[in-house]
Amino acid sequence: MKKVLIISCFLTSILLAASCSKENISPILDDDGVLIYQPFIWKYSLHEGGDFNSNSFIDKPIVFENKKILIPTTMSNGNRNLKLLNERGEHLWSWSDIFTNSYPNDYGIDIFVKFDNILAWQVGSRSYCINLNNGKTLWKLIRNQSFDYLIHSYKYNYFFLYGYKTREDGYAGYTAYKGSIETGLLSEFLSANLSCEYIAPISENGDVGGIIYINEIVNTDYLLVTYAEPLPEWAVRSMFGLYNTETQEWVYERVILKEPHWTTSVFHTPIIYNDKAYANVGTSIVCHEVMTGNQKWRRDFPNDFLFSGFIIEDGMLIALCEDGKLYRLNPETGGVVWTGEGAGTSSRMSYMNGVVYFVGGSTGKLHAVDVYTGETVWRLDAELIEGSNAEFRTNAVYVIPGQGNEKGKVVALTHMHAYCFEAYR
Repeated sequence: MKKVLIISCFLTSILLAASCSKENISPILDDDGVLIYQPFIWKYSLHEGGDFNSNSFIDKPIVFENKKILIPTTMSNGNRNLKLLNERGEHLWSWSDIFTNSYPNDYGIDIFVKFDNILAWQVGSRSYCINLNNGKTLWKLIRNQSFDYLIHSYKYNYFFLYGYKTREDGYAGYTAYKGSIETGLLSEFLSANLSCEYIAPISENGDVGGIIYINEIVNTDYLLVTYAEPLPEWAVRSMFGLYNTETQEWVYERVILKEPHWTTSVFHTPIIYNDKAYANVGTSIVCHEVMTGNQKWRRDFPNDFLFSGFIIEDGMLIALCEDGKLYRLNPETGGVVWTGEGAGTSSRMSYMNGVVYFVGGSTGKLHAVDVYTGETVWRLDAELIEGSNAEFRTNAVYVIPGQGNEKGKVVALTHMHAYCFEAYR
C-alpha cells in the first residue's frame, strides 16, 4: 500500500505540472493487480466557468442511440443545465428550460421514461418532456398536486405516475395515474385493494398505503403491481398483485413478499425475467412466479440494497449490498455463485460485456468487476487524474457499446469533469 501511495503522489505531481496529453501516461496496477489508473480517452468540464459551483445528479444512465449521453453541468452564470454529448465527448445541445423560480434539482433525474427520441421525468408537481434529437422542450407541466418521482413506461406511448388520492372513506391512498407521452395529460388508472387495518398519521387524512410500482408484462394484457400497507411501529406489508387490463380484474392480490417489518419496503422497481418477478425487499431478494404469485425463493443478506439495488443481465443476477459486498446469484434458485468486493452507498450498476461498473460511495473510486469470476479488475482513483481529494461521484455510470471489434467506452463523473475510458472488455 505504501508503494502505491508513493507512486500515486508522484504521478499526481506529474499530471498537475505537465502540459502533455494524459494518454502518454501508462496504466498503473496496485499490488493485487487491480487497475487504479488508466489513461482517459476524453474529458469534458462540468462547469463552463472552470470553477466548481454545484452539481445536479442523474441516478440512472440516459444513453441515446447507444452512443450519446445526457449529463448535468453548470453554466458560466452558475445556473445548471443538461447537456447531450456524443461518444467523442463533443457537445451536441444544452437544455435549461425549467420553470421560472423552480428548484435546481429539476435537472436531477432519478427515474425517467424514454420512447425512442423522447425523454420524460417528474419532480414533485413538475413534469418535463424533451426531444433528445435537438434538446427542445416538447411539453412541461405544473400539476395540481405533487407526484412521486417514480415514473414507468407503458405500451402505446403511455407512462405511469403515482400520487396520493383522497378515498371515499376520507383516507389518503397511493394511486397509479396513466399519462400520455404526447401531451403529458394524466388520468386516474388503478388503485389497490387495501385492508385499511391501520391508518398511518403521515398525511393530512391519514395514509393507508397503495401502489408504488407497476411492471408491464410484455406482449400481454397483464400488469405486475407492487403495493404496500403501513402497520404499527413503522412496519410495512409489501405485496404483489397481477392485474388484467383487458378484463379490468385482479388475477391475484395481496401476495406478501416478506413478513412485515420496518425494513420490508421494496426499494427498487422489480425486474421481470423469464416469467418470474424479482424484488429487493429490505435485506432480502425474492423471486415469484409472475402468473401465480407463488414465491420460488428468498435470499436474505446482512444489509439492504437501498442505493445500488440489483440487475439481471445475460442470465446473471448481480446485487450490490450495503454490507460492502457484491453478489452474483443464480436467478433460478437464488444460490450464491460468488461473493466479491463492493462498496457502500454506491451508484447504480451499469453492465456491458460481462463487466459491471459502479462508483463506490464509500471509496470514491470507479469499480469494475468481472461478473464471470467476481474479480475486481478496476478501482480507478480520481486523485491520480485530478489531484488531491478528487473522487468519482455516485452519479450514473454510462456504458457505450463498441463498434465492430472495438471495445466499448465507460463514462464516469467527478465533481469537475466527465471522463471517458476504454472499457475493460
